[in-house]
Amino acid sequence: MPNFRKSEHHIDHHSGRILSKEELDAKHQAALEAKAQVTWKSPERIFKARSKKYFTKVALYALIFVLAAIAFGEFFLVGVIIAVVFVVYVLATAAPNVIEHKITNMGITSGGRAFLWEELDSFWFEKRGDDRLLMVATELHFPTRLIILLTSVSERTLLDIVEKHLHYHSAPVHTLFDKWAHTLQKRINLE
Repeated sequence: MPNFRKSEHHIDHHSGRILSKEELDAKHQAALEAKAQVTWKSPERIFKARSKKYFTKVALYALIFVLAAIAFGEFFLVGVIIAVVFVVYVLATAAPNVIEHKITNMGITSGGRAFLWEELDSFWFEKRGDDRLLMVATELHFPTRLIILLTSVSERTLLDIVEKHLHYHSAPVHTLFDKWAHTLQKRINLE
């Protein structure tokens, strides 16, 4: 597994010493096998069935941006736009897999990957449409944020457990990129 941690060294909070890659991998494996305090299953991402109108608007916007890129001589950008349209199409047509999430005394496991408490920073809850989400900011380069759909588990249950380990934000924490994306989403309505 690639090393996506922000710092070169991972410090064990119990002993205060720097862990080797092997020790860190062993700790992640132990977290995967740890007894769950709470467990649930949910889709790996939010999925909404899209209409033909949605795909038509995506194609029209893509055509406008492709023509603009050609007019400015940015031929590489044409490839990027086509790739983005392909990703949008795949995400809008392919239903997500259902994955398991669990909270243990060592951290959060989501989709078969363990995230130790030391690698996590803070958390909050959000609502997007009808979906409830657990948002967890990480100390990692990738992913910088875990977005976990809540299906059968209550926010109160998770709050009681996770707040013992991570700082809780009562309101959503938005980065500059989040704010920019939200503004763009409001201005370009594809539905």
